[in-house]
Amino acid sequence: MSKNSKPFHKIHGVYLYIGLVAIMSSIFGFNLGSLVSIKVRLINVFMLEIYNFDSIFSTFLLGMFVGVFLGGRLACETGRVLTILGSFGVGVLGLSTSILAPTFSTLFIAEFAVGVCFGTYLLTALCYITEIAPAAHRGQCCSLLGSFLTLGVIIAIFLKDVIPTNGIVLVSIMTGMVLILLVVAYLILPESPRWLALTDASDKALNVLIRLRLNTAEAAKELAAINESVLGEERGLSLFFRNSVYRSLLWFMLFVVISAHLAGMSILPYESMELIRTFDAAVGKKIYYGVNEVDFDILRIALLVAFIANLLVFFLIDKVGRKKLLTVTSILNVISILIMYLLNLTLLPGFGPVVVAISILLFVFCSVIFANTFLFAVVPELLPAKGRELGLTLILLANVAFLMIGIYFFDNTLHHAGILKLLSLFLLAGAVLFSLIYQGLPESAHQMLESMENVIFNARSLRALNKKK
Repeated sequence: MSKNSKPFHKIHGVYLYIGLVAIMSSIFGFNLGSLVSIKVRLINVFMLEIYNFDSIFSTFLLGMFVGVFLGGRLACETGRVLTILGSFGVGVLGLSTSILAPTFSTLFIAEFAVGVCFGTYLLTALCYITEIAPAAHRGQCCSLLGSFLTLGVIIAIFLKDVIPTNGIVLVSIMTGMVLILLVVAYLILPESPRWLALTDASDKALNVLIRLRLNTAEAAKELAAINESVLGEERGLSLFFRNSVYRSLLWFMLFVVISAHLAGMSILPYESMELIRTFDAAVGKKIYYGVNEVDFDILRIALLVAFIANLLVFFLIDKVGRKKLLTVTSILNVISILIMYLLNLTLLPGFGPVVVAISILLFVFCSVIFANTFLFAVVPELLPAKGRELGLTLILLANVAFLMIGIYFFDNTLHHAGILKLLSLFLLAGAVLFSLIYQGLPESAHQMLESMENVIFNARSLRALNKKK
């Protein structure tokens, strides 16, 4: 019995570490949800009659932009665990300040600080989970970040009437839970063996791998592959400038990110209420909430759809594979946009509003699956060990920047160009995105990180992974 219990403990220890790190993202999701929920407080406390979520959210995104930049450096220099715990702890302090902020300027500063911490946490957590997860379940482990992030938003939305009036109680409960989580995480989380190998601490890396894997032989085999992949002094920017394969890999990922944003995968879910409101006004349907109001019924449904999408990724990403999920969701998004285009062209007043709402929800569903699969699984696992921090920094910075640009230009584009031209752009970019995924992205499920890295860099092509399989 002791022989069976030891491997059982070890294999489940990995998932305990990953679960602890992933559950921290729910705090940052709670922060985003609380921003939507504090309309009453903004009016009553800060005397703001017009509720503009964009300005507050943009402040958070600006902080996230800075945090991603800092996170890449911190993850490289100080390791994964300390960076994760530090950014999470400071982020909770920022969230507490945001909830109890006595002035509007304090709220803005607090949200900027939370954004910085979230950017640092997200980049480092992606590195950490990717590097310690078993190859067979790496996709599931990485997808947990998106699931807990969405869960945090949902909890905040359902507590929208509690947050403005019970801030001190809420902060006290949250602080107590977070302190326990931080202490437990600090005591049990091992450092990433790949980061240890990069810092010439192979003995420590072997000890960590023995904790993470089933047996010493498997740990030694994995460490040998890691040590081979980290040979040489080129790392980060020097690897980028001297290695054309690494540059082409990053360019491909950036093209996918740009196409996804141009296809509306970030701005359309964010502006979903505005699109529904625009169509309802065009067909003469009465609108029961103002321009600056939040329809919480639609918001709850959209968040529920997003959470189901994250769960679907968790259950399918390692069974079906990354490429199939990305291909199917990109096709369904094109179909959703086409339906919305036809309905906005014909302006059918009967079932039109219902079909538009369903199409938008389908688009949200597929976009969440695409984002979770590509950003949280495919990108970190295809990047080489010596360029993972820099690669994730560039990809996440691009995502934050394009989302901020989309928020800034969406309203003007919608009002000047019109909804049909905007949907045409989404449709064209969606077709380009499908082509990029179908033609250029290999399947990376169930493969060891160093094995994929060797195949890509030896063959000097990302598509070489398909030939291997």
